[in-house]
Amino acid sequence: MTTELARVADWLQPEAIHLDVPLRDARHALDFIATEVAARHDLDAAPVFRALWRREQAGSTALGGGFAVPHARIPGIARPLTLMLRARAPIAFEAPDREPVWLVLGILAPAHGDTEDHLRLLGLVAELFSAPDFRARMDGAADAASAAAAFRAGIARLQEPRAAAPLTARIGSRRLPR
Repeated sequence: MTTELARVADWLQPEAIHLDVPLRDARHALDFIATEVAARHDLDAAPVFRALWRREQAGSTALGGGFAVPHARIPGIARPLTLMLRARAPIAFEAPDREPVWLVLGILAPAHGDTEDHLRLLGLVAELFSAPDFRARMDGAADAASAAAAFRAGIARLQEPRAAAPLTARIGSRRLPR
């Protein structure tokens, strides 16, 4: 794996993991992400939420299979940040398969960051969450530590030699949210 791709894979490990969050809907999930990230990084939650909401209004960031990847570019951060949520009960998220979502990985990228890094990160997320065994491990995680271990194992699998194929070859025709 190239050094650049390895760096992007490191960003995939969530800064925070929240399990069994009582989310009401997609908007509430975005608000939760904005509030948590803002508190951790001394940011104003309102603009973070607006950026996430604007992106969601452009098209759902749910990819099907029970997961969504809401993301936005925001000022005030130096590197991409990720935050993982597992909903207590599945929520509507306008997924292409019309199934509800229970796993949500929020990604916030620097407003003026490298677009290629952002796209690589989204590609790795799509590949990781498309693996049924990874989603099962996340669904069965008893606590944040076991969910973090599932992420580390999933990321390590992405970094195996077979992962050296071009990213577009590995993710095929999956719809990547932008």
